[in-house]
Amino acid sequence: MNGDDAELVALIDSELDGDAKGRMLARLAGDEELRKRYEALRDAGAPIAGSLEALLRQAPVSRLRAGLPPEVASRAVRWPFSGVALRDLAAGFVLGLLAAGAMAWAAINLAPREESENYENWRSAVAEYTDLYTKETFSSQHPDPSLAEKELADVGERVGAHLTPESVALPDLRFTVAFMLAYDGSPLGAIAYVDKDGAPVMFCIIANGASDAPVRTERRSDLSVGWWSRGGRSHLVIGRMTEEHAAELARTLESRV
Repeated sequence: MNGDDAELVALIDSELDGDAKGRMLARLAGDEELRKRYEALRDAGAPIAGSLEALLRQAPVSRLRAGLPPEVASRAVRWPFSGVALRDLAAGFVLGLLAAGAMAWAAINLAPREESENYENWRSAVAEYTDLYTKETFSSQHPDPSLAEKELADVGERVGAHLTPESVALPDLRFTVAFMLAYDGSPLGAIAYVDKDGAPVMFCIIANGASDAPVRTERRSDLSVGWWSRGGRSHLVIGRMTEEHAAELARTLESRV
């Protein structure tokens, strides 16, 4: 591991506190090599995470839990970017208790996530990240036109969209950076803007095979989200704004991207 790996793994495992997490997210936004290392570390664990989460949703947890010692049954094991605590089941795997029965059950019953669940969860993950961004996260970044064009082309290639400075331009918002993340094994492109006060606004695209869906909006705490799907990709705009404004920005981008 290099010097940043421990902190990157802690970020993946949701173990960084608010300040440290905010600093690392800001570094990821501006450091392409660091983002590549983050993606490599996260993608390495994605197949295991997906399997365990699918197993947890379908497993007979009460029966498995009954076979664990009390001190193990009370232990919670967290998994990266998951809202689920893998109680008992993951601990049972780690300790080898009930392994034969659990793995036999998994081989018969393991199934992939529903598309609708994936669609909901990626919006939640983006909202959690965006909630950590501050006016200082992106406002210092002023890429020249050639760099902006290259970043957008690279992101567009990864998610299967044609992205240019013109196609992603939004009124009263300044483009700052475009970079790649991943969610549940799917490439997730992030484009960051700031308004006149430096407040961040994100436009995200994930190539997740979702069915076409019109623009819709929702509130998540003090964030407004406008989202839609087309061409096997899901898109969203998110920021501290009204739902009406989020819908307006989403429709502007829907007509171009």
